[in-house]
Amino acid sequence: MTGAAASITTFYGAPNSAAFWHWPTLLHFVLVAVAGGVALLVAYRALSGARFTWRLPALALALIVLDLGVLWGESLARWRLTHVYLFLSFQPASAIWWGAWGLAGSAALTALLALGWGPRRGWGALLLVTSSLALLYPGLVLAANAARPLWTPLLLVFMPVTGLLIAWGLALLLGQRDLGVAVGALALAGAALGGLYLAGLAAGPGGARAALEHLWHEAGVWFALALAAMLVSPALLRRYPAVAALLAVAGAVLARSLLVEIGQVMGPPF
Repeated sequence: MTGAAASITTFYGAPNSAAFWHWPTLLHFVLVAVAGGVALLVAYRALSGARFTWRLPALALALIVLDLGVLWGESLARWRLTHVYLFLSFQPASAIWWGAWGLAGSAALTALLALGWGPRRGWGALLLVTSSLALLYPGLVLAANAARPLWTPLLLVFMPVTGLLIAWGLALLLGQRDLGVAVGALALAGAALGGLYLAGLAAGPGGARAALEHLWHEAGVWFALALAAMLVSPALLRRYPAVAALLAVAGAVLARSLLVEIGQVMGPPF
């Protein structure tokens, strides 16, 4: 692997370093969730035989392009083709490799579905895989970094669940009422996983407990409010679906952003 390629996959691994991600990357972590979740919705509609126009896959494609544009703007190597190696090599140990293929595959498949070319259900089956990879990618990026104890393996589940909650919560807000039950289940799952995450840190070794203290000191109240918003939202779905969707989305976005932002700066040595 070249030096540039290695820097892309390992630059975030140094322990106790300063912040290496800034607000564009935090925005990317939200956009990739929305893009992957909308693409998964397209796959679900295609596989179920539901009728939909070109607008839904076109929206998914536009979100993917927007997300990649934000990520490109944050990259220090934006004017060099240092990311091409991801598509010219086999790097299953690299979270970014999986994310790159997930996003690229989802972009191609949503474009085909928007144009109406080829077998809709066949593209939908492939899109189910690629969009799932896009949703899994943020959790893989974080959980692969053992140097930072706030990024535990539980994020492999927490990040895709909350990512799908963000996307489908927004879809519910925009009138996709058949997603109400799924949004409620995802919100409860997100809150439960958040509670398990905190319990795991509290019951872990000294480094994990110190990381929990660091999280609580920096934004513990906000993280608790984010979990509470996800927990409460299903109770409001029947009478106030818009309020429920807003609470679920806000809670998921806040919880994810706090873990990414605070987890990258460890403060005192652990």
